[in-house]
Amino acid sequence: MENKKFKLKIKKRTLLMVDWANVFGWSKTLKWEVCPQKLYNFFDRPKIIDKRFYYGVEIGQQKSEDFKLRIENIGFTSIFKEVKWTPVLLEGQSHFKKIVRDLFNVLDNVKNTNSDISNKLYSLIKKIDGLPKISIGNEKSSFSLSNEKELKEIFDLIEELDGDLKNLNIEIGGLQENLKLPVKRRKCDFDVEITRDALNAQDSYDTLLLFSGDGDYSALIVDLIQKGKKVILVFAPGHKGKEYIEIENSLFFECSINKLRDFLQK
Repeated sequence: MENKKFKLKIKKRTLLMVDWANVFGWSKTLKWEVCPQKLYNFFDRPKIIDKRFYYGVEIGQQKSEDFKLRIENIGFTSIFKEVKWTPVLLEGQSHFKKIVRDLFNVLDNVKNTNSDISNKLYSLIKKIDGLPKISIGNEKSSFSLSNEKELKEIFDLIEELDGDLKNLNIEIGGLQENLKLPVKRRKCDFDVEITRDALNAQDSYDTLLLFSGDGDYSALIVDLIQKGKKVILVFAPGHKGKEYIEIENSLFFECSINKLRDFLQK
């Protein structure tokens, strides 16, 4: 079905909830962005009782604060909170543990290999340095078994290579130390707020239209369906939680964002 022929029908009282951090994150996969203004315009219909837009704001960051003002001016019910940057130890996170451990093993192997090569180069330097400097022939015609100029060039090249390997080991050691330091993770989830608001407002709507593929909302959706509510989940391919596979109910509908591309693309 072509996008231009697709119509998302809204027949009963509907609450629109947009988890913007989730929706914005789709753009890398989709190769296109959802435009907030077009999103508002497309769902500016009599049956939509409220258009709630949940997003994080970085206080003091001009672009982020300008976006907040833009969302408010568009007409959305603006629900925002300040973005927090929390320290996280990579080697303490279950999904990073193996990656960090494997990376350390690789780096250790590189350091060990470099040390072995350095030791061999050092031995080679000693051997070259100990070569006899003798000549064969008479005063008019002689041949040097050890050409000092060529030997010096080889000697210098080996020393340079040995120094590079030692420096590389220092850099690898520094990288390993940095991997042990905490990194800052952007944190601004709205699953609690959206769930709370959807349940508190349940008497005012018949259909929940949710823009988010986050599997954390599956429990909310199951609960609303049990209460007789219709739920429309708008998601992006590759960004839909596996939890939704288990929801088989005539009140649950899924809509790929690609079907709405012609209406919502920035």
